[in-house]
Amino acid sequence: MIRRVLWLFLTLAAGLSGNPGIAPRIALADDAGRSKAAPLDAGGAAGSWRFFRSATATAATGAAAILHTADIERSDPRLAGLMLRCGMQGVEAVVVVVEPFPPRARPQITLRTPGRESRFVGTIIPTGAGIRLPGDATRLLTGHWRTAREIEINVADGGAAIDGVVALSGLPRALQSLDAECAQK
Repeated sequence: MIRRVLWLFLTLAAGLSGNPGIAPRIALADDAGRSKAAPLDAGGAAGSWRFFRSATATAATGAAAILHTADIERSDPRLAGLMLRCGMQGVEAVVVVVEPFPPRARPQITLRTPGRESRFVGTIIPTGAGIRLPGDATRLLTGHWRTAREIEINVADGGAAIDGVVALSGLPRALQSLDAECAQK
């Protein structure tokens, strides 16, 4: 079950990275590349964020992201996880879901860490399986919240709510790798 969830998450992430027809290269944030068929641990230990780069003709044109799956025991199965990726204006945060949203949906996203809760309106990205968070949410994740143990995510759109938890352990080190990759673009 865990491998199936990880495979689904990585497949969704490949589509969300901007080039869905290209096979991804997956690695631990500080490791050498792995094939997408390599077994990955699902724990929240440091280094459990996965580095992802679409395999293109040159590394300079590939899309890069770091990914973490939702805790499957504490999350709605419709929440795949959290992705931070290189975007046009720097790092972007994307909540990855299993069931696509309609393109014009504007789901309400609540992010919660111990002692802090923030609400945002998300934007559906073209595949529908990702909800881009506004810059304020990304700044919280890459700033104050980057050392939190985990984050609770609630996605509300009409009557349907998706709740889940994503571990944030290892995020500072994973962000260093992503920042270096984004700086090269």
